[in-house]
Amino acid sequence: MIKPGVHPQFQKNYPAVLAIGGHDPSGGAGILADAQALLALKAWPLTLITCLTAQNTHQVNSVKAQDPADFHLQLETLLQDFRPAAIKIGVTGSLDIQQSIAELLLRYPDIPVVLDPVISSTSGTGFMNEQQLTHLKEHLLPRSSVITPNLPELEQLVPGKKNPEDKARELLRQGCKAVLLTGAHAQSRGIKNQLFTHPSIPPLISRWKRLPYEYHGSGCTLAAALAGLLARGESLEKASTQAQDFTWQSLEKALKLTEGQHLPLRLREPAHG
Repeated sequence: MIKPGVHPQFQKNYPAVLAIGGHDPSGGAGILADAQALLALKAWPLTLITCLTAQNTHQVNSVKAQDPADFHLQLETLLQDFRPAAIKIGVTGSLDIQQSIAELLLRYPDIPVVLDPVISSTSGTGFMNEQQLTHLKEHLLPRSSVITPNLPELEQLVPGKKNPEDKARELLRQGCKAVLLTGAHAQSRGIKNQLFTHPSIPPLISRWKRLPYEYHGSGCTLAAALAGLLARGESLEKASTQAQDFTWQSLEKALKLTEGQHLPLRLREPAHG
């Protein structure tokens, strides 16, 4: 019988992070983005694919959920051999897969969990129906260490006329331990991100220069980087700041390979000569 776990030396050098999400064949977002960000921050990606997509840097044409039985088998096979130091959740694929993820979080209540609530793509393709959204709010959100919504996602999680800060505090009252609200969608010259950890405590605010282009996979990059840093033992506040810095640098160095969105350069460029 395999005894799950990681040799202490390797766990320290490259803590394993379970990255759960969809496959984007362009490499800009999804599991490939998670793996790149985690490796860049010296964490080892354990990848579980929830869905296959047909997408590029312009649009998403289709989303096909993974077979729930296959997902469950892949998950259990990994857990026979590895004990993850953190979990990152992106696109969930289907309600059945979400239920497996919820059971996973119950089994590992002490592992940091970063939830990136990918409800729809920038181009408007839906990744989640109302039943999945309700399940996420009731079963995944309360078991997450931190959730990383942008402003459109926040509106879908907490619809109504409240301002974004009140909406973020409402997520805390619903059971989430922390909310890292990203502000790139705001109509402002700069970007203001806010880390909320308690309804009555002012958020930790980080301000960033707004870069000039549109980017494919910035949210995945941020959430994966945050999970990797938490796996390495950083505090939430420090991990949040460092993950934002890593994301900003990845966007600043982003590649323009097509006429569509820029692709974040998460891995270091190889030395030449």
